[in-house]
Formats: sequence, C-alpha cells, structure tokens
Amino acid sequence: MEASKTEPESTGPRLATIPMQDNKMCTLKMEEKYGGIPVAGGVVHISRNMFLLNKFGAEFLGMMFFVIVGCGTAISTSNTTDFEASSWVVTVAFAFGIGIVTLAYAIAHITGAHINCAVTFGLVVAGACPIVDGLVIFAGQIVGSIVGAAVLAGIFNKSNDGTGALGSNALSPNFGAGNAFLAEAFLTALLMFVVNETAIRKRLDYMPDQKLTGVGFNAPIAIGFAVFLAHLVLIPIDGCSINPTRSFGPLVIASARGLPDGSTHWEDFWIFVVAPLLGAGVAGLFQRLTTFSI
Repeated sequence: MEASKTEPESTGPRLATIPMQDNKMCTLKMEEKYGGIPVAGGVVHISRNMFLLNKFGAEFLGMMFFVIVGCGTAISTSNTTDFEASSWVVTVAFAFGIGIVTLAYAIAHITGAHINCAVTFGLVVAGACPIVDGLVIFAGQIVGSIVGAAVLAGIFNKSNDGTGALGSNALSPNFGAGNAFLAEAFLTALLMFVVNETAIRKRLDYMPDQKLTGVGFNAPIAIGFAVFLAHLVLIPIDGCSINPTRSFGPLVIASARGLPDGSTHWEDFWIFVVAPLLGAGVAGLFQRLTTFSI
C-alpha cells in the first residue's frame, strides 16, 4: 500500500512511514504496532536499514541501563548490613521492576521495548515481531548487556561486589535445578502473558469499539509489576533471570575478572536460557492461537 502524502487527522492514529521488505513505502499505525504507546505525530520517512539500526540502538541502550540499574542495585545493597534479607529482596525486585517501567516508556515507540530476548522470542512466536527485527533486537540486547556489565565492573571493584559475580544468576544451595527451571519457565510465561494482554492483544470480535490494544499507554506499568513479582519469587531461588540477555552480560564480565572459588554460575546458566525461552514461547503460542481479530 502506497503511503499517503496527507498528514493524519489529529484525532486519528499517529502514523509513521517506513520501507518494508519489498522496499515499497508503507504506512504503519504506530499505536497498534507498539502497544498503544503514542509517538510524535506526523509521517516519518526512513530507510529499512535505518529503521533496524534504530531498533538495535534502542534495545542496546535499554538493556545496558537495565543491567546497570537492576544488577547495580543488587551489588550495592548486598554490601549494606542494615538490610534484612527480605528487605534486600524487595529492594532489588523493585529496582528491576521500575527499571522496566522507566525504560519501556523511553524506547517502546522504537522497538516495543522488549529489553529481554525471551520476550523477543515470545513475540516472534506470537507473530507480533518479524524474525529479522527480532534478530536485530536480540543483537542490541546482547551488546547492551555486556556493556552495562562492564560499566558495573568499573563502578564496583571485585572486593565491593557482595554478589560475587556482578549480579549474575546461580542456584541457591537450598534449591535444585528442577526447582529453578520450573519457576523460571512459569514466571517468564507470566511476564509474557502480561506483555501479550496489555501491549499486543488487538481488539476482540466482541469488543469492536475498543480502539487501543490492551491497556495502551499504561502497559509498561503492568509489565514492570510482572517483573517485580517474578523477582520476589525467584531471587531467593536463583537470583531471578526470566531474561537470558540480562544474565549473559554480567556473567561474561564477571568471568573475565574472576568468579568466586567453587562458582557454579556457568554450570547453571543453561537454566536461565532454556527455561525463560520455553515459558515465553508457550505464552507466545497461546497468544497466536487465541487472537480472534487483528
């Protein structure tokens, strides 16, 4: 469909024009494409490569800051003797949750604010994210996670890192691999379910007057609370991943400067990759199979 040269009505959906795979200009409804989060009005013409580069950059920055804020809170508060264990869990969980809310509002108009390769995978399975876009977003997340962890290594000396590994994930001695796998899979599915229903789900056949997808502008708040709740459950079990890219960067940088003796971080790492991808994939498939109307 050729892009219209007329400006959109002020009361209608905000539009952006980008070239798609066939190199023809095509108009996208940004409020539908990105979960109802508004973007600047008007028509924007950009190349397909620039469009993908913007996605890479946004997810790079989002993941970098997410690692710095979330893992940084875990590191800094782990050295504070005034904290009870339960208070530490709530503080770290809140940092990860509010971090997602903040960064989602910052970059959702560019990528949809995945900031999690499990979410990216789930959206690809759901048909809400093209495969090429997903790969570009994933690359940005990986690089951002590593750079964010490197920044943390510059902020916190090894002697000041109470987590021992820049906030990387590892099993608690009180839990087995099966316990952690099940918890990671189900709580990632919870996150993906919230993403689907608040930011992705289109109007249903029996609600034809619903204009925005999900809850629209408030979607990041619900998603952030899902991340918060998952961390409350999982921090005592394995530090909470539900996000393979968040786990990868800190572990790479922590390994480069030396993990604690007897560390099982790499032995446990498969759990923090397979379980979140499984949970998000199942939730994405559920979304795809139960979408009644686009």
